[in-house]
Amino acid sequence: MLRLSWILQLSLFCSLVSGQKIDSLPAAVDSVGVRDSLPDNPLATARTYLEQWRSQVDHYYTAFDSVKREVAWQRREDRGGVTGVQGYIREVKPAVLLLRGKVDVLRKQTVPQDSTASSWSAVQDSVATLQRDIESLLLDMDDLSTKAQQQQKLVQAPQTAASWSYWKSIIQKNLEQDGLSQRYYDSAWDGRFLLLILSLAYFYWLYQMRKREIGSQEQLPLHRNKPWWIPILKFAVFFLVLLPLTSFRVPVIVIELSYLLIFGFLYLLTAAQLSDAKIRMMQFVFLYYVLLLTVNLVVDIDWISRIASLMVGVIGIWLVWVLGRKKNGKVPFDSLRPFARWGLLVIMTAAILFNLFGFLNLARTCSIATGVGLLQALSLHAFRDMMAHDLLNSYENAKEGHFISRFDKEKMITALHRVIGLFSTILVIIIWANTLHITSEIRRLFDRLLHSNHSIGSITYTYGDVLLAFAVVWTANWIQKNLKDLLDQPEAKINQRRTALLPLVRVVIFIAGFLIGIRILGLGVDKLTVIVGALSVGIGLGLQNIINNFVSGVILVFERPFKVGDYVELADKKGQVLQVGIRSSTLLTDQGAQVIIPNGDLLSGRLVNWTFEESDIRLNLQLTIVTGRDIEEWKKWLAESIVEFQEIDHSLPIKILTKDITAEAYVVSIQVGIQHVQQIENFRSSFLEKVKAEAMLHDSKVSSA
Repeated sequence: MLRLSWILQLSLFCSLVSGQKIDSLPAAVDSVGVRDSLPDNPLATARTYLEQWRSQVDHYYTAFDSVKREVAWQRREDRGGVTGVQGYIREVKPAVLLLRGKVDVLRKQTVPQDSTASSWSAVQDSVATLQRDIESLLLDMDDLSTKAQQQQKLVQAPQTAASWSYWKSIIQKNLEQDGLSQRYYDSAWDGRFLLLILSLAYFYWLYQMRKREIGSQEQLPLHRNKPWWIPILKFAVFFLVLLPLTSFRVPVIVIELSYLLIFGFLYLLTAAQLSDAKIRMMQFVFLYYVLLLTVNLVVDIDWISRIASLMVGVIGIWLVWVLGRKKNGKVPFDSLRPFARWGLLVIMTAAILFNLFGFLNLARTCSIATGVGLLQALSLHAFRDMMAHDLLNSYENAKEGHFISRFDKEKMITALHRVIGLFSTILVIIIWANTLHITSEIRRLFDRLLHSNHSIGSITYTYGDVLLAFAVVWTANWIQKNLKDLLDQPEAKINQRRTALLPLVRVVIFIAGFLIGIRILGLGVDKLTVIVGALSVGIGLGLQNIINNFVSGVILVFERPFKVGDYVELADKKGQVLQVGIRSSTLLTDQGAQVIIPNGDLLSGRLVNWTFEESDIRLNLQLTIVTGRDIEEWKKWLAESIVEFQEIDHSLPIKILTKDITAEAYVVSIQVGIQHVQQIENFRSSFLEKVKAEAMLHDSKVSSA
């Protein structure tokens, strides 16, 4: 019955796709697809149709990119391109919709759980990718169609300066070009909801610091958490800066308004420490940005709006040049870095030239991109400074035993700068791709770079898989390196709470990450046998000591003859255990030197653990006393003197006994408890000096053993 069900489903599928047209493919490909569409070979059928449909989608995208370039490079005086765009969309869109229906049919097909199940899963992944490309193409067509309709209304409107309908059409057309009707508000809500939760967590973090007045001594409000309005503004900045990460396609109008708010909020947070000249400059930047948005909202072929746009462009060049000068280094958000400065200057100059030569679509696109880019360059610098100070304040004022105090402050700040730098790079790409209206081109470029198949022998891989595998291995390596910082308790006594299985866990984490990375690259377990065989030869030739130490480390982890913090003695080495590694362990000697001892020597040698199982530490001394003083007086004095030393463990009894008697002397045995093994030498030295001084007072002679 299952086989019959599969035959019926595949027959229905073949009947639905048999009528497709392949415009740019030879007829031989179609005949092969028909021949392979028999139920006996469903996998080959699906792959054949996927190849044909991928070629069709690439053909549609190529034609669509050509139309977009023609529209972008079209002079505003030439109104004839509107009809061509509408005609192209009416001709191509039905074919794309039909192709989407065929892809949907293929995606709903199921295959029995037999030997082809894994291959069919790979086919379904390719179908999902193709479906996303088709949806993106349809979305781009809808956007282009909307812009063309607004352009058509503008052509039909009365072209007089006094005509309100004409200016209304211009504004509506420019808003459509900025993505007013783009389907953004009803999509990507999962990413925005996650960002909202993250922003609320950041706000709660600020609120907790505000309750403890962390950062209250900072002069710059950007670094403080009081009064109440500062955390609210920082929460809004955090949310708006990271908002483009929730979706690769963001309407330009959303970006414009977002950075207008971000700039305003950051200005309120930094104005207190800006000089009067800097305040005027920031106010001028704000007015420039508002003027730029207003002018680009009404710009068209008339010379009045074009001259206004040229003047705004010249003002922008002057602003970027002034902001690119040397800064004082104390206050963020008041200067530009050289790379951002020269990049903005080049694109601003291009916008002016496009305007002069009549390419108003390109001029307007470049003008808006530079305005948003200017605010983004200023805002990201301040955003990184804000996050770094919040983290630094939280670290320096953390309570004793807080989780954050386990990490190194300098490394933590450096890591934060790197993470923010990575996200800033992604944000710059997303913002510029949207403002320049090249999101589809950028997405397809990354798809080709990351998802194109490459082969080495029988191994097929993609650069995306390589990057993902590298990221997994790097993450596993980072976790195993920093695992002790995550588990140790700060200020704990020599890290007593560190788990004994830590070295083995670190190895397991790295091996798991390595195997996951290998699996991502498409290497099966059978292919790993070659690597394992090569390693076996290497072990037999020259890795015996390494393997011996590794196995010894595993045995030490499970048997636990000592732990971190114990005082051990091995041959001529004595010291405190600092670290138990999987290959070697580290001892801290009494002289302050760190001795690295292979685990094989620790396991095979004679090891003395002075603090095994928190055992009591007892010191035995033997005194030979030659005196005319009564021996009981000596014992009483010894008992009273010993208890005065701070190294003594008073929970253990003090034993002072007469061991031997000779004709001239008494041999006295002393046993005392010591709090820590490292205090033995200090106590012995101080105690014997005191005994020697007491013997001289009573004309006695004392020797020790």
